Order: sequence, then structure tokens, then C-alpha cells
Amino acid sequence: MANKGLPIVLIFVFVVGFCLFGYGLLLVLGSTSSQGNSGWITFGLGFLVAGGGIAGWSVTAYMKQQKAATIAQPGNGAHMPGDVKISQMKCASCGGAIDSSAVRIENHVPMVFCPYCGASYQVSEEPKW
Repeated sequence: MANKGLPIVLIFVFVVGFCLFGYGLLLVLGSTSSQGNSGWITFGLGFLVAGGGIAGWSVTAYMKQQKAATIAQPGNGAHMPGDVKISQMKCASCGGAIDSSAVRIENHVPMVFCPYCGASYQVSEEPKW
């Protein structure tokens, strides 16, 4: 299950980054006025870069969190033809018993994740003939 508090933290970080970016923009614009100081441009550019980086990072982190939450949802595209029964599976690495909850679809490929040793591998289907 996705962390419910993470989006709130990322929104806060985005707002801080956006404010820093805006302050940097004001400093750059203020340095060009007749009453402004030419030294403001250095600080303005620094705030622009820092604010843009922080805001960009928070958007990227939020998108990764949303993608991970989408992949982890049950029934995310595992469509099997006909009657499919999952037989007893064993981990190829450690031999531990694996149940159906260890099978997930990632990038449109069925994958098995061993809860004992952490190994992951692609499920292969044997030919029917």
C-alpha cells in the first residue's frame, strides 16, 4: 500500500521550491531596475536554480510514487485465457514455497518475487502440446 503522507510532504517541498524560484525571479528582475543592486542577480540565479531543482525533484518523486502504487495494485493486467489454476510453486533460488500473492505484473510481464530470499524472475509458460 502506498504511503498516504508522502504526497503531502512532496506538495510542501514543491511549494517551497516554487517560492524559492519566484524569489529568485524577483531578485533577477529587481537587479535590472534603476533602484536595484547588480549583486542581486547572483543570488537571484542561485535561487532560480535551487527552487527549480527542488520543485522538479518533488514532481519527479511524486510521479515515481504514483507509478509504484499503480504497479502494486491487484488485478493490474493479469488476464489469463480459460481456467487457470496456480499449482504449487517453489523459488528457483532458495526452494521456498511461493503462493499466488508473490506473482505480479510489471511492465506487462508476469514476475515472481520470493518472500524468503528476495529473488525475482519472470514466469515462463510451458507449451500446451
